[in-house]
Amino acid sequence: MSEYHYIFMRPGRPRERLVQDVSAACGVELRPVEAEFVDRAGNLGHAAIEVEFAHEYEDDHGMPFEQYDSLLTVRDFEADMERQEATARRIFEQLSRLDHYDLLLVRDLQALLAVSGPSAPPQR
Repeated sequence: MSEYHYIFMRPGRPRERLVQDVSAACGVELRPVEAEFVDRAGNLGHAAIEVEFAHEYEDDHGMPFEQYDSLLTVRDFEADMERQEATARRIFEQLSRLDHYDLLLVRDLQALLAVSGPSAPPQR
């Protein structure tokens, strides 16, 4: 089973603003997709970026997933975990600079890597 990096984001609305901000942070245009859970996606050449406007993850491992509306997933095509994390951190930092979103960066829904935002819970 593959391991991914996720960025949980709030607010997830207005959706148009979220898509524009994430597209700018990633450097690619996110396009609508017809997938069960994914609403927008982009291709970085080495990784897929997928955005869900809503998710059903429950709080787990001390991480308040339920407090975040939207979710961005980074999937490296070659399962290069170092490159995948570097990509996720770069996108996280770009979004964090906007100071509009509360963000959680996590690895495989198991490990909290970073927290950011005006009302994000403090990182332990």
